[in-house]
Amino acid sequence: MSWMGILGCDELAVQFARANRRGRLGGSFLFVGPSGVGKRTFAFALAKTLLCRRHFAKIGEGLVVAPDERDENLSDAEELERFVPCEECESCRQFNLHDESETVVMPNHPDFHYVCKPAERSLLPVSLLVGDPDDRMQSGLCFELNQTAFLGGRKVAVIDDADYFNQEGANALLKTLEEPPEHTIIVLIGTSATKQLPTIRSRCQIFRFAPLAQTQVADLLMRQKKVESQEIAEQVARYANGSMTEAYRALDSDFTLFQRSLVNALANRRIEAVELAKQVIEHVDKVSKEAIVRRPRLQNVLRSALAFYRAIFATNARVDRDLAALADKARNNGFQEETAIKCAERTLTALEQIDLNANLPYIIESWLYEIAAIVRKQ
Repeated sequence: MSWMGILGCDELAVQFARANRRGRLGGSFLFVGPSGVGKRTFAFALAKTLLCRRHFAKIGEGLVVAPDERDENLSDAEELERFVPCEECESCRQFNLHDESETVVMPNHPDFHYVCKPAERSLLPVSLLVGDPDDRMQSGLCFELNQTAFLGGRKVAVIDDADYFNQEGANALLKTLEEPPEHTIIVLIGTSATKQLPTIRSRCQIFRFAPLAQTQVADLLMRQKKVESQEIAEQVARYANGSMTEAYRALDSDFTLFQRSLVNALANRRIEAVELAKQVIEHVDKVSKEAIVRRPRLQNVLRSALAFYRAIFATNARVDRDLAALADKARNNGFQEETAIKCAERTLTALEQIDLNANLPYIIESWLYEIAAIVRKQ
């Protein structure tokens, strides 16, 4: 099975299909999981399906979900077969779906609303939710959701980058999440439930998305024509850690070369922290002088280091052959598993500092100086 052509999400789709068929679908949901595993793609496909008139029928005087208890024991395959857009009603004709890609392609539908953090901002602006200070609650997502649906059916909102709410933004959304307007579905997308403010988390049903299998990443790369052969797709997939975001980054040949150089340096018993920090800063600065562009590249550098350390202490992990060879080299040079764990923990701290908008050169220098000290002490 592969609901709506989305890999790895069938179990989640079954839960929505069954709840919707029985008329027991909630109003607020939180999708969490690593970036690039299909959360947004699934949210868009779910929105199209829930807006379709097949799943939101007209009964009596009002528009309500039509509960169907006749087939209480439908199999998962039967649930998914029924839980698809009809592609014929006015709603379906106006909702254009696109395959997952490196950029967001917005579906076109008057009752579908999408909000995300602007690239140049570090937090999700409260104005996107409740309008600018001069017209509070007269514009923004919460205002739109309280209006009558254009097509007279449901309204669906997807709020991306939920990791980047501040307290003001979360407070502005609380009432709407707790009591969504009638026939309204709200989906928040983040990377981890622990990154959400407790007030947000407690008001949503949480759905967790797992990393994709290597074969699924390779299949998607071939489907999207990102690579020229199945062999290359499988090679890239080994670097991707189950994430299409990481797969796209692995296709960056400049990064791949730097990644090998970095891991080679980290595998040594003596790390030249000053020189290596200079190289990392130059690599990160090469893409842009804008921090918003440099942050993702530094995140990818740190994730590569993290994958290397995990290959050392998790010897049974499935990793790329080159990475496994470097991990073996490091162990033969006396690199201990306990040291690798400490280095991995320090690398995770550096990743957290990026999310907190710390100065990037400072993050790089302090990370490598401390890594060098940890390795030297073993």
